[in-house]
Amino acid sequence: MAERNMIITIGREYGSGGHEIGEKLAKELGINFYDNKLVELASARSGLDANAVAHTDEKAPGLFVSGYTPTLSDQLFYAQSDFIRSRVANKESFVIVGRCSNSVLYGYADSLDVFIYAPLNKRIQRVIDFPEYHTNLAGKEMTAEMARKEIKRCDKARLTYYQYYSEFRWGRKEGYDILIDSSLLGIDGTVEMLAEIARRQFS
Repeated sequence: MAERNMIITIGREYGSGGHEIGEKLAKELGINFYDNKLVELASARSGLDANAVAHTDEKAPGLFVSGYTPTLSDQLFYAQSDFIRSRVANKESFVIVGRCSNSVLYGYADSLDVFIYAPLNKRIQRVIDFPEYHTNLAGKEMTAEMARKEIKRCDKARLTYYQYYSEFRWGRKEGYDILIDSSLLGIDGTVEMLAEIARRQFS
């Protein structure tokens, strides 16, 4: 049987390591990886100002917006969605993190849809330990309470964004093929398991 294009979407709780897992999974499988870079790529494709939309990525529009005029968040979401589907049309294999990608591709392409989560205490420790989570600290030391508040804020933003643009529920089994606690096997163990599942599914 001929191998099919690998399309893997990853939703994730903040601090669960979803981005790192997605990046390592793409490298392990030898396929492309899309995450934050998607803003720049989608903006260039659609003519949107990348600097203007950078702060609206994965954020739902505010409460007080017109129901008739697409917001900047709407325009970015549509541009990203078109870009994601164009990768499928080009018969490209890829891993993509966030952007409601499992919903965007539902009924459009055969994909392996994954949601990464972890216990709160494990996520707090990861946010404390890894500098990539400290971009807004301005030199301050990350504490457990600060990490807890940041996790709550980011998860709320992701849930709101997902519920605004998707027909599924964020982190619920109905929208995903696999839900996995990344603390069980660790980052590399989770990557290894998902890579094996992907190879079996797409061959």
